[in-house]
Amino acid sequence: MRAVVMFVVWMCAIIWVAFAVQGVFAYLTLDPTGSGFTRGSNRISAFFQWEALALGAAVVGFLVGGGLAKGDISRFAARWPLYLSGGFFAALIILFVGAIIIARLAG
Repeated sequence: MRAVVMFVVWMCAIIWVAFAVQGVFAYLTLDPTGSGFTRGSNRISAFFQWEALALGAAVVGFLVGGGLAKGDISRFAARWPLYLSGGFFAALIILFVGAIIIARLAG
């Protein structure tokens, strides 16, 4: 059973890396569409879609690898993708809410 858990954790970690890298490549290689203020928003949405998929893989790896022993490298592989992707999305939400609050207070 431990071998299956470790296999799933490592596959989720590999998928997380692949999705995160694909998000960056999608942002860098897509041609911007639209005009005016919204030009290039297709690149941003493609980036966030890939990063959301990476977050999903990180959550699965975290849930599957939750019972691994301390000090095991597989436990590290189960936790850090979620910490990085989750922290990224948490920072985005905090920045978005902060921008809304500042805009409301500024009048």
